[in-house]
Amino acid sequence: MANNEVKHLDESKHLNTKDFVIGAIIGGVVGAATALFLAPKSGKDLRNDVSGQFISLKDKTDDLRVAVTQKGNDLAAATKEKTIQLKDKAVDAGNKLKETVKEQKEKMLKNEEVETEEEFI
Repeated sequence: MANNEVKHLDESKHLNTKDFVIGAIIGGVVGAATALFLAPKSGKDLRNDVSGQFISLKDKTDDLRVAVTQKGNDLAAATKEKTIQLKDKAVDAGNKLKETVKEQKEKMLKNEEVETEEEFI
């Protein structure tokens, strides 16, 4: 149960960070656009400012894309490692259970042999 709670908290933290970044980008774009369109400038100056803001936004988006891709790759690697660890634990547990069942079966067979021999005596 504790693992599920930790996993849920990690997912919530990841979603909150993602939501914050998306909100910051949208807020920045809306704020920049509002400032540009309300500022008293000529059409040419406004176009230059909008073009500059677009280039800046494009650069920030590229940086964010690289960061998200890296984070995704890291998460995939961590998930792969955890999957391998869980598989190994499951195989070990299965082997231990198999050995226990085998030992119990052998004990039961020996007990039956002893009881059968006692019946003949």
